Amino acid sequence: MQDWSHYGKGYVRIKAYTQSPERFLNLCAYHKITVWNLVNKNDVYEMNISIKDFFRLKNICKKTGTRVLITGKYGLPFFFYRNKKRKAFFIGIFLSFLIMFFLSGYIWNIHVEGNIHNSTQSILDYLEEIDIHHGIPKKDLDCAVIAEKLRGEFSDITWVSAKITGSRLLLEIKENDKIYTEKIPEKGAYDLISDKTGKIVSMVTRKGTPVKKVGELCKKGEILVSGRLDILNDSKEVAKYEYTDADADIYVQYPLEYYQQFSMIYQKPIYTGRQRKGYVLQAGDYYFDLKRKSQWETFDTTTNLKQLRLTENFKLPVFYGTSTDYEYKTQEFVYTEKEAKEKVQSHLRVLLKSLEEKGVQISENHVKINIQKNVCTASGTLQAVEKAGKKVPTDILPQQTERKIDINE
Repeated sequence: MQDWSHYGKGYVRIKAYTQSPERFLNLCAYHKITVWNLVNKNDVYEMNISIKDFFRLKNICKKTGTRVLITGKYGLPFFFYRNKKRKAFFIGIFLSFLIMFFLSGYIWNIHVEGNIHNSTQSILDYLEEIDIHHGIPKKDLDCAVIAEKLRGEFSDITWVSAKITGSRLLLEIKENDKIYTEKIPEKGAYDLISDKTGKIVSMVTRKGTPVKKVGELCKKGEILVSGRLDILNDSKEVAKYEYTDADADIYVQYPLEYYQQFSMIYQKPIYTGRQRKGYVLQAGDYYFDLKRKSQWETFDTTTNLKQLRLTENFKLPVFYGTSTDYEYKTQEFVYTEKEAKEKVQSHLRVLLKSLEEKGVQISENHVKINIQKNVCTASGTLQAVEKAGKKVPTDILPQQTERKIDINE
């Protein structure tokens, strides 16, 4: 670290040939002459000393009978002296500093932190929409306006701090931890109709008038729970109608037909172990493959690309990486009965898991596997149980008119 502190003013590496090194070093310390990296090699002392202090050694060398030899010259003064004829080099340095000074007036990195619910990319995309992007002049930015617009665009952002540090725009965000639920539409008069054809296995009604019962069959489009309530009088006649938003948990069992067929003979690639690797470069829509073309008939190619970026979020449309070809030969195989059944079961498990994620339960499985003439066939019926019910507006009937009785009759 001390070498770097003297690099700007320049320093030299010297060898001191003396019979009294202790006196020489003590006099240097007395006159406040700084030396560092002191090494003793066969009674010859090597050390670093600044240019200014080197010229102060003359009287000390006379008093101690010391002879000094310069072995190296370091620092900016010597660098400039050695390269004084290289004008283009210094012009390049000057232009580099000039370009750096010019570019320092722009934003080259937009950093977002503290965001959880809103992704960084979505925030960057919105900033692009309001013309805030990488490469924008710093003088065109108003941090208060940026913070205000972000709070207005993203409803769950409660606090934003925008500040410029160097050529970096730093956005610190705090979000509301409240979980927003889906807005419930206004209530009205609705019936629950069946969106499936099957048998009702469970029914719990909270609002409305049940039209179907557990154990009954229902067709798609039939009303399960009516949103109309019949208000009866003392004579058990309909006096008036009231309407509500029908609400119920209804589960319907219905059959699902399952069919799968595949050949017991299949082909599989066997890799030979031979491979060819090369470098690739992609700039925009242009793709350059520097790898020699493979002469193999069949091969797979894997490409591993990395995107070139200048800063954390400032990515260039340039990709570089490697491309590797793997040779393979195609061979023919035959499933065993056990492997064929396992393939059917694997496909069926994937289907059942997909149905389960959609809220469909399988109560019965009647799928059978048959292998004949190098063909495996799986067919049968799955009894599915799923929540049914779709809301449709209730037909509004005219209210019953009250019957008036004439007492003179």
